[in-house]
Formats: sequence, structure tokens, C-alpha cells
Amino acid sequence: MKRSGRNMPEVSSVHMEIHGNGEVILEGNKGVVEYSDTSIKLHTGKYVLAFSGRGLHIQCMTDCDVVIRGFITGIEYIM
Repeated sequence: MKRSGRNMPEVSSVHMEIHGNGEVILEGNKGVVEYSDTSIKLHTGKYVLAFSGRGLHIQCMTDCDVVIRGFITGIEYIM
């Protein structure tokens, strides 16, 4: 596993901003793995980020950025 300058493991180049339980902005998205109104899974390179909740939807998406909105109840890293 690669190490950063602080001797911490480098996971990947992903930046996530969480705004309450209603919005997530993710930079570093490489593709959608699963998409429903209760679950959104995004591939980020070395792992998958899984969002669970109600009324989930992708508000907008570019080549590497995505905005998820809805009532978010959980975020899970899947290796």
C-alpha cells in the first residue's frame, strides 16, 4: 500500500463534501455501479462508495464529479 508524506495510507484521489443528510458532492467518481432511489454506488478507482437512503438521485454528473441529493442515511466504503 502506498504511503503519503505523513506515513498515512493513500486510499485514492477522492474528495467528498457532505452537506447535512441531504447532499453529497464527490470529486473523483469513475462511474456508477448501482443506481436506485434507495441506493447509489459509485466506483472511485480503488473502492466503491455506497450511499443509502430515501429519494436518492444524481442531481448532476460530469466525467469525474457527481452531486447526490435525497435523504442520506448511510455512507459505506467497499474495498
